[in-house]
Amino acid sequence: MAAQLWAAPVCPWAQRATIAVVETGAPFEYKTVDLHNKSAEFVSLYRKIVCDADANAKVPVLLDGELAITESPVVAEYVLRKYGADKGTIPADPAVLARARLFAELFVSNVTTAQGAILKSDSQAKLAEATQQMAAALKVVDAFLLSQGSSEGGSFFLGGTYSIAEVLTTSLLHRAITYTKAYRGVDLWQLVQDHGLTRIEAWMRAALERPSAQQTMPDEAVLLEHGRKFPVPMKD
Repeated sequence: MAAQLWAAPVCPWAQRATIAVVETGAPFEYKTVDLHNKSAEFVSLYRKIVCDADANAKVPVLLDGELAITESPVVAEYVLRKYGADKGTIPADPAVLARARLFAELFVSNVTTAQGAILKSDSQAKLAEATQQMAAALKVVDAFLLSQGSSEGGSFFLGGTYSIAEVLTTSLLHRAITYTKAYRGVDLWQLVQDHGLTRIEAWMRAALERPSAQQTMPDEAVLLEHGRKFPVPMKD
């Protein structure tokens, strides 16, 4: 029986796992979760996995034989290791893997955090401050790409090698670009160009153009409708 992946197309965290599945080419049964109306079966399954009868059920969830796991980095890495060991997405060198994982962590703590600040800005003054925060975040990621990544053979974090670094960040990058532009008029592409951040700009293009990213992106209209709950009303 094929493994099951419970996920929601609009959720960037679940998309991490979906990208991993597509990258491996392994046969998975995809179970769509309605985040606004979660089934009793899904909620019960999640709570059993985390041993918490009151837990808020989250995607993704993976069932593979007797294994039942959740949390996107855990699911994504498991899928890549078990079904894509020959793909090179998990670096064999522990030091290289550590840098790739650290890149993903830094992306979340910098860019995803700045995205939240932009969407929570309720005045033009706060929005200007949050936009500067995003510019600083992009500079940090650009600097890390230059110092810890590679440009040999391509524009991924490891140059010509697509890896877990992109698996764990591409969906978050996509939401940052989409939501900040749609709801606050902040253009991340323009920000990286204005600040001369050529390394991260090349990385952004390479990550978003990857077939696994393209195949798993949600419909834009559906995504924007889902995202309306994130920005707070502006006071001015």
